[in-house]
Amino acid sequence: MEKNSFKNKLNDVIFVVAHYFEILISIIVIGVILYLMWDLVISLLGGSLSSITPQSFNSFLASALNLVIGIEFVKMLCKHTPETLIEVLMFATAREMVVEHLKTYETLIGILAIALLFAIRKYLFIKKEDSSILSDKF
Repeated sequence: MEKNSFKNKLNDVIFVVAHYFEILISIIVIGVILYLMWDLVISLLGGSLSSITPQSFNSFLASALNLVIGIEFVKMLCKHTPETLIEVLMFATAREMVVEHLKTYETLIGILAIALLFAIRKYLFIKKEDSSILSDKF
């Protein structure tokens, strides 16, 4: 029995350490996001609006969407729910479709993937208030 108790305590310590590493990684990612946001604003304000080309706008859009995905990633690390994972996947798929200018069939696959993610979020997740209603019925 003593070995089982030691194993349980060791598992608890490892879990807590892993949790603090997630927090540390989140802080680092937030720092990088803040730096890149500042850099994005400076680069946008540094040039004149008449010098914006489709390529530079595409680059700006890619950077902005990468920041949004980074923010969603931090939310996923802080809040371990299926909803946050689905949101990260939706933003990543949308970013790929918008920035990379995919072929028609690849865009269709991306649209279907996003539609599937929306359906999963809407029909397969039970919200807390809905789960309490279900538990009252049974």
